[in-house]
Amino acid sequence: MKQKYAITKDADTDQIRIQEFAELDKDNFSLVCEETYDRKKVQAAAAEGKEPLIELLRTPNLYPVSEYVDKIADSVNALFEQSDQDFLEVEFDDIEALKKEKQAAESEGEEESVALDDLLEDELEEDQGGEADTEESEESEDKSEKKGPSLSDEDSLDVFDDDEGEENP
Repeated sequence: MKQKYAITKDADTDQIRIQEFAELDKDNFSLVCEETYDRKKVQAAAAEGKEPLIELLRTPNLYPVSEYVDKIADSVNALFEQSDQDFLEVEFDDIEALKKEKQAAESEGEEESVALDDLLEDELEEDQGGEADTEESEESEDKSEKKGPSLSDEDSLDVFDDDEGEENP
């Protein structure tokens, strides 16, 4: 879906108006939302920085996503910088944004899969280590399984009598 934001500076009313349009039919935009702001408040917020301006521009009715509101804020600043211009229009195409996201995700996924492949190859090399080492380790594992647990001389079993709480020899 395509969206358009028309930003108008009205000198007569001393207001800034932002209108949001959405393409509901091919090349046919419909007004979705309109917000008006006091020009002095917008200029004061813009003077403080982009974040305060974005906070002012976003309302419960007009709440563009981060990418859009960032460009809208830049356009509002540009409108104030250009005293001879009273109107700016900013267009967005969701399809283009989705394509960019998909490309970014795919390239990130490729990097992750390459890194994962490297890790798996390293792990396989460590596990294999050589055929002789592998056979020796398998033989020692088999012998230890057949032997079973053993008790050394240093290990002792301490047996306590329930009544006295003392050790029985």
